[in-house]
Amino acid sequence: MNCWQGNINRGIHSLNRHAAGAALRYFCHALSDCPVSNSAELSRLLFYLGVTLKRMGFSNSAVRSWLASQRLKKRDTAKKMLKRFSNPYGMAKQGCEEQDDWQAFYSIQVLRYLKRVNRRTIADAVERRLLREIILGTWEELAASGCLAGKSSAQKCEIFRSLKIDFPFFFYPGSREAIVPVDFFSGKRLKGEERCLCGSGLPFLACCGRTPGEDELSTGCF
Repeated sequence: MNCWQGNINRGIHSLNRHAAGAALRYFCHALSDCPVSNSAELSRLLFYLGVTLKRMGFSNSAVRSWLASQRLKKRDTAKKMLKRFSNPYGMAKQGCEEQDDWQAFYSIQVLRYLKRVNRRTIADAVERRLLREIILGTWEELAASGCLAGKSSAQKCEIFRSLKIDFPFFFYPGSREAIVPVDFFSGKRLKGEERCLCGSGLPFLACCGRTPGEDELSTGCF
């Protein structure tokens, strides 16, 4: 048995003992040593890493790990976790649809802000609080307008991306928006509800076009 295989087994054993911190260390060691060519084991490892992250409270990072597992190898276990814990935006599922929409809107606006200031994380708690207050004010106006009623998640996402908030902070010039997804085989722009080209079998909006959650934005891991 290879060292990384042993670490996977130790990680699973730690999970069974409800020691998520120890499991995370074992899985991270295994992830750094597992051969890239061994997609089946990498997929299995990423699935258990997602379970660990979920137990530790990093729900959006868990969704990202399960998506990576599903892209490498279609697995019923990863698909079930995604169906249970993720929403159509590819983020951790909230208590209701409106909270899912708010989470997506908030993260899209924070991502735009971070790109403009050329950073991957929010600097401190003060900046996070100010950003949240500004974004929340715009969200309340948007939600009250009724323009989201009857819209699909993909349509709402287009609205969220088109609404640009003028943040009262210094912006670095020359920033770029996200790359436009295109299916070069058909020569058409890939829509959010269409199947992702990576082979996961999931909608693009919930897979490679997903919106990172607040816990990912806080650490810069997205």
